[in-house]
Amino acid sequence: MKIIVTIFLIMGYAIPCLGGDKDLVLPSVPDKSGVDLAPAMEKRAASRTYDGRKVPIEAISAILWAGNGIILESGHKTIHGYDAVSGATSDHRYTIPWGWGEPYLRLYLLLEEGAWEYVPKGHRLRHVTERNLMESSGSDGADASGVILIAADLNRMPSFNQDVRNVAYLSAGSAAQNMYLMGTANHVQMLTQVSFRNDRLIKSLALPDNIEPLAILTFGYAN
Repeated sequence: MKIIVTIFLIMGYAIPCLGGDKDLVLPSVPDKSGVDLAPAMEKRAASRTYDGRKVPIEAISAILWAGNGIILESGHKTIHGYDAVSGATSDHRYTIPWGWGEPYLRLYLLLEEGAWEYVPKGHRLRHVTERNLMESSGSDGADASGVILIAADLNRMPSFNQDVRNVAYLSAGSAAQNMYLMGTANHVQMLTQVSFRNDRLIKSLALPDNIEPLAILTFGYAN
């Protein structure tokens, strides 16, 4: 099984189309992307058309980690010394800051091969469905390799009034920009949309009432 999975990844498939357990532990993210922040910001650009090539799982892994990954576990050493991670994230520090409690954003990866939820702890994908939901999402990106859905977990927020909603969108924007920059480091372009078929995604992904879609990002190699 491991040999077969490796062959699929080398051939450029984003996710191996194999039977059995379709959950997937993602490849580790390199310590350094090889791209400085300022040049990455200069090269960052939105794209509405792509060349249809598959983005490899290594790049997808890095992009998802940039959007909602774990940087630091409690008690681990940082450049500032041993850091007691803030109360806002009592167990871990993530790639974007949180206003309170545990992280309240969720990322869903939509590919032709199916859909997965990104799970930061363990840096893995939880399989949701084998259906191709890219077109039904209403995404505006011809020949994109995939779509990332950013959603808010209302159960992890104090109350979903307008102020809290603004914080959720602010966090979603931070996650999107992180993914844009990591995408640029991997020569992947993206497009953020807040107008999409969230009703279809809620139904197709069987999202519970406490999960509210906020935005989607198409990604791929630009023409």
